[in-house]
Amino acid sequence: MNSLNELIRFNNGAVIPNRIVMAPMTSKGASWDGIVEQDDFNFFGRRSETAGLVITGATSVSKLGEKFSYQMSIYDDRFIPGLTELARLIKRNGSKVLAQIYHSGANSRVSYEKHGMVVGPSAIDFPHLPYEVTELTDEGVWEIIHDFGESTKRVIKAGFDGVEIHGAYSHLLQQFFSSYSNKRNDYWGGTLQKRMNFALEVIKLVQEVAKEYAKDDFIIGYRLTQEEIHEHAVGYDIHDTLQFIDRLADTHMDYIHVTSADYGKEIKEVINGRTAFIFVPHVFNVQDAIDGLQYGDMISMSRQALIEPDFAKKIKEGKEEDVATEITSSEMAKSLAFPPKMVDWLLDPKGKNLVPKGMDYLKEPVSDRS
Repeated sequence: MNSLNELIRFNNGAVIPNRIVMAPMTSKGASWDGIVEQDDFNFFGRRSETAGLVITGATSVSKLGEKFSYQMSIYDDRFIPGLTELARLIKRNGSKVLAQIYHSGANSRVSYEKHGMVVGPSAIDFPHLPYEVTELTDEGVWEIIHDFGESTKRVIKAGFDGVEIHGAYSHLLQQFFSSYSNKRNDYWGGTLQKRMNFALEVIKLVQEVAKEYAKDDFIIGYRLTQEEIHEHAVGYDIHDTLQFIDRLADTHMDYIHVTSADYGKEIKEVINGRTAFIFVPHVFNVQDAIDGLQYGDMISMSRQALIEPDFAKKIKEGKEEDVATEITSSEMAKSLAFPPKMVDWLLDPKGKNLVPKGMDYLKEPVSDRS
């Protein structure tokens, strides 16, 4: 049997049918207001058999937490109906689905466009931002932690199997952990241990909410970026991260999810079986995924999930040789159900070019862009 087909049981008892994770990706299929719409139903519904665990893209817990245009949000009950249908579509073939909940803090460009304000750990003049950042008060920090808890309640109401707390890619949780963006000298900063407190308090509340409102097998995971290195400064390095991972593993959460293939061996050793480790081995084919299991309990993929929506299904059926590794025709491109705004984003030289081969086919109209 292909090792990717092995079941895995998380700390809370939840069983995932295989070792494959569809990494969270912002698909730009929601409305400008953050309500899930048909483009997202099509994109994620098409990927109901991509992986045993499917994680939706960054979903904002606050109206001041949105970085991406046309992303999902969950800071109000009006978002629940769309998310409920999304969860149903993804789960219909037996996969588990998680909502990735986040706040982008200082990088909330779309929130600034909508509301004229962004918040962060410290009022720093970030060279990459064309606006000022308002430093959060202590009360403001606790309000955002509360937002994570309320959003978790909505995730539960919408029928998701869990949440992934997004502490990676320079969003607010990472901003608090980074000495580059966190210049505080209170409970929330000043030492490495204090810079962990925001994340630990978010995790604590999410766990409390899940215990009160969800089934026992509600999944809680955390995603992080291993290092933050700037041209003239270091936000944190792998030695800081390994201390943080050690603290995270002690919270009894269900998994820790990294964002790249660096330091897999070191991270696995620190976790030491206390929780599941979702590893990112840069999957371009089935063998890449199998090789990733030398470090991770599960492997996470994005490119391959875009190109081959039936990845896990084909492996389960013993059809590894049929797994697509590139887009080979305009007909195939159409079948992948990419939201039109996502296509534009992928093809933008400034965007995230996640697809390694066959991008030229996406230049042809895959759907009505009007």
